[in-house]
Amino acid sequence: MNLLLVDSVDFPFGGAHSVHVSLVMKGLRENGENVFLIIPYGNKREILSSNKKKYGHYNGIPYCFVRKHGDSKKTSRVFDVLIGVFHAALLIYRRKKKKRIDAVILGGIPDILKQGPIVFICALYKIPLYIWFVEKSTLNEDYHGISGFLNFQSQKLSEKYLPRFSTGIIVISSFLKNHYLNSLPENKILVNPILVSNDTFKTFNAPAIEIIKNKLAEKINGNRLLVYSGSFGEKDGVYYLIDAFNEIVKKYPDTLFIMTGKNQNELIMNKIEKYRNGCSQKEKIQLVGFVNSDELFSYNNIADVLFVCRSNSPYANHGFPWKLGEYCMTGKPIIATRVSDIDQYFIDSEDLFIVEPNNSHAIAEKIAFIFDNYPKALSVAQQGKITATRCFGYLERTKDIIDFIKKTMIL
Repeated sequence: MNLLLVDSVDFPFGGAHSVHVSLVMKGLRENGENVFLIIPYGNKREILSSNKKKYGHYNGIPYCFVRKHGDSKKTSRVFDVLIGVFHAALLIYRRKKKKRIDAVILGGIPDILKQGPIVFICALYKIPLYIWFVEKSTLNEDYHGISGFLNFQSQKLSEKYLPRFSTGIIVISSFLKNHYLNSLPENKILVNPILVSNDTFKTFNAPAIEIIKNKLAEKINGNRLLVYSGSFGEKDGVYYLIDAFNEIVKKYPDTLFIMTGKNQNELIMNKIEKYRNGCSQKEKIQLVGFVNSDELFSYNNIADVLFVCRSNSPYANHGFPWKLGEYCMTGKPIIATRVSDIDQYFIDSEDLFIVEPNNSHAIAEKIAFIFDNYPKALSVAQQGKITATRCFGYLERTKDIIDFIKKTMIL
C-alpha cells in the first residue's frame, strides 16, 4: 500500500511522540508498505537542524517538513500552521492524481479546524482517512486563556466530527475505544498502544552519550537518582512525586530528584517551582528543563528509579504513557500508577512497580522497597523489558495497523 502519515512532530528527535511516530514509520516500512511522513509544520531539531533540506531520508524513513516555523513569534506561527496544512493537502491531492496514495493516517492530536483542508481533500477524492487519537483532549485541564478556550472548542468539534469523516480510527487505549464506540462500530476502531524497539536509540551518538554520562555521574556524585521526564501537565502527578521525594529523602538523604521537560504554560511551571521551593531540601529537586535526546537518554540510563505516575483523572485514564515504553527498554526499575490500561499489560512487582494513583506515600514506599532490594528490582525491570517487547514490539503492532487498514478499506 501507498500510505501517508501526517503528523506535526520534531522528527526524528523530539519527545516521546516523535519516537513513537518514528517506530510507526519504521514498522510499516519493514512490513513491506510504502509509507511517507508528512510534517505540515514544526521544528527541525538536533541532527536535522543543520540540514537545510526540508525533505530526505533518516534511518530509512522518508520525511518532508512542509513548513518550518523555527523560533518565530506566535502570530507568525499561526500563518506557518495554515500554510503548512494547505500545502500538505495539496501534496495529498497531487499524489492522488498520480495514483500514488491508498490511505492517509492523520496522527498526533487531530484538530478539525487546523487540519480541515487535509480532511476536506480526503473526503472530496474519497481517499481512505484514518484518524489516530492518542488522548481525549477535551478532558485536559491545562487549557488557559483565550487560546486555551479556542483550542478546547476546536477539540470538541474534532472529537465529535472527525470520526464521521474517517474510514477508521486508531486509539491508544481501551478507554478511548469505548468512548468512540458511540460514533463508530467496533470493527472500525483499533487499539494500538505504545511501541518499543531495542534499536530505537542505536542511532544516537555513542561517544557523546558516554561523555554526557560521565558528566552526569560527576554531577550526581554517588547519590541515588530518581528521574521524571514529561510535560508537567495535570495528568502527570508531579505534586505527588515531589511529596513522595520529601518523604523518602528523610530516610535516604543521598537521593536526588531530576525532573526534565517543561510545560509550555508559564503559570503551570511557576506553580510547580513554587511548590518545589517550599520543600526543606529543595536543592535536591532539580528542574533541568528541556534537554536534548542524548542527554535525556543518559539520564534515563543512569537513573535508579524512573517514574510514570499519572494522576487518576479522566484525561490520564483515556491516554497511555508513551514514556513507559522508552523506560522499559532501559532495564531500570519503574514506578507507575494504576491508570488506564496498565493492568492489561503489566503485573505489579513482576514487570514493574505499580501503585495506586494520587498517593504520594505509596510512591515513597515503593521507592524504599526498590532501594532496599535493588538486585530484585533490577530483575523485575528486566522482566518488564521482556513483557514490553512482547506486548508492544513495533513490528507486530504495526502489522495490526496494516491488517486494520486493509480490512476497513473494503468494508
